[in-house]
Amino acid sequence: MDAQIARVEGEAEEEVVLEDTKFMTEEERNYKEQQEICPLLTGGRLKGYQLKGIKWMISLWQNGLNGILADQMGLGKTVQTIGLLSHLKGKKMHGPFLIVGPLSTLSNWVSEIKRFVPSMNVLLYHSSEGRVGREKLRRQHMPTSVPKESFPVIVTSFEVAMNDRRFLAKYKWKYIIVDEGHRLKNCDCKLLRELKQLSAENLLLLTGTPLQNNLPELWSLLNFILPNIFTSLQEFQSWFDIAGKASGNNNALESRKVQVVSKLHHILRPFLLRRLKSEVEKSLPKKKEIILYTPMTEKQKAFNDHLVAKTLNEYFAEKGNSSGAMLKAQLNSVCMQLRKNCNHPDLFHSHFEDDINYPPVDELVAQCAKFKLMDRLLVKLRERGHKVLIFSQMTKILDLLEYYLEERGHNPCRIDGGVQQSVRQEQIRSFNEEKSRFVFLLSTRAGGLGINLTAADTVILYDSDWNPHMDMQAMDRCHRIGQTRPVHVYRLATAKSVECHMLKVATGKLKLEHLVIEKGHFKQEKEPSKTVLQEKDLVAILTCNQGEEEEYVQSREISEEDLAIAMDRRELVIGTEECIKQGIPLLPKRGPGWEEVFQGGSDGNLLSSIEGYRKVAQTAAAS
Repeated sequence: MDAQIARVEGEAEEEVVLEDTKFMTEEERNYKEQQEICPLLTGGRLKGYQLKGIKWMISLWQNGLNGILADQMGLGKTVQTIGLLSHLKGKKMHGPFLIVGPLSTLSNWVSEIKRFVPSMNVLLYHSSEGRVGREKLRRQHMPTSVPKESFPVIVTSFEVAMNDRRFLAKYKWKYIIVDEGHRLKNCDCKLLRELKQLSAENLLLLTGTPLQNNLPELWSLLNFILPNIFTSLQEFQSWFDIAGKASGNNNALESRKVQVVSKLHHILRPFLLRRLKSEVEKSLPKKKEIILYTPMTEKQKAFNDHLVAKTLNEYFAEKGNSSGAMLKAQLNSVCMQLRKNCNHPDLFHSHFEDDINYPPVDELVAQCAKFKLMDRLLVKLRERGHKVLIFSQMTKILDLLEYYLEERGHNPCRIDGGVQQSVRQEQIRSFNEEKSRFVFLLSTRAGGLGINLTAADTVILYDSDWNPHMDMQAMDRCHRIGQTRPVHVYRLATAKSVECHMLKVATGKLKLEHLVIEKGHFKQEKEPSKTVLQEKDLVAILTCNQGEEEEYVQSREISEEDLAIAMDRRELVIGTEECIKQGIPLLPKRGPGWEEVFQGGSDGNLLSSIEGYRKVAQTAAAS
């Protein structure tokens, strides 16, 4: 095994410029190499870093190793994987191959395989007829008697893979590829147990979500791809026992942390490849994220004050008499009600349960601060020819937004967890190809994965996820390869509310998540995780104390002048340096009702513009 790993590392680092290619442009060299490595891939040209990714995967396959391709979202993990399969097909390794992923990604996999490798047979193993439909597919396209060279690449969902495991276990898979592989981070999950029952020569996990510094989760992934090496979780944890070997000595503890990071890098390097957009995709247009704050309407404020006052009174009255778990459950419930109020106060009305009898659209807008702000925003975006993706956590909000957009004449597309596969694909095609389709509604979790919507250049996050990486995945539906214009992300937040505290929590998560495969200190958590809401966090949400700087950006509704500044894209289009050269004044980064998010952190985002810009200023002053 050590010899295999050494070969992979050596092959990954080897770069040779052939004599007959040294006078070619980089693009010409890449295309020549693509034709040699993936002759069947004729539907597009690959980037240099994508070819390196394919060669890395080929090296793993040649040396009998499994791996994790963990490139940042939007760098083309799908096409790199298709490149690997086309290489194997070109070498007469016909499979069978199985691709398993979230339902929302399946149609994209099928269309991308058909686009890039037209000669490769592919089957979407999913049916609106359920088990009966899948039985027909197996009978017609997947009999074990089919010659390997004619057997299609099978693309299916996590749910179908679990439900049909006993049928899929009849095949000896050459490769099983798991998209959104971080779904396997829980070593006790059913999906992981079922996939382990399948026979596979090779395994490949794809994930754009950073691996967390959580040893059990990391071990679960490594155990799946390399069960003969990572056999025991307890043993794996003992390798990285920081506190036990350096307790009571801060210098020793810091030294031990550095050693742990080095050890983790050494362990992961042969099996895991991760590149960031900032490192490899220089041609990708820039992205800017702006938080737009808006004060509550009178109706929202009345609901909010009643919920908070009632809950805090009950909390302090019961604190000595109730269990911690019961109090936390009560507080969690109230936090959800506060979030609903921020999204729209009419979510509390019973007639919304049946999605009928909506009030007149102007009344609907007037009752909710975020609707009023978005109404202003969409008018300006449509006038300027932008296409927009709107994400929300709540399907009820998507219902309200759909009604509102239709009443405003915007003819929206929509994808959420209840939309069938065929309808999803038609909605995506319609939005990408038809100029008349201006806005696309998506649920953050169902629509934030595996969907390419580069026709849009604007994202509106109507509400935020507790997990900031969910929002990042949503942004990357349009900020990815194929995007030709700068991207603006507008995150809507109700001022001085539960939503602002949610952004603080998200900031904390991003600060704590230093990847083991990137720079940063490893943190072996012995205390309750700071990324999980504790009782004190929930109480803090209800009290909502504001600092001076937070008070400034949340003090009032954004003015027309400030909204024009926030929406200005010139600096993204021509660059800061060129603006200075042309004498174009640099615009402020924050004001009453808004602030720009500082682009930093391991994945290019840090939800703290004030802190981020302060650090930049301090660095500049020091130098």
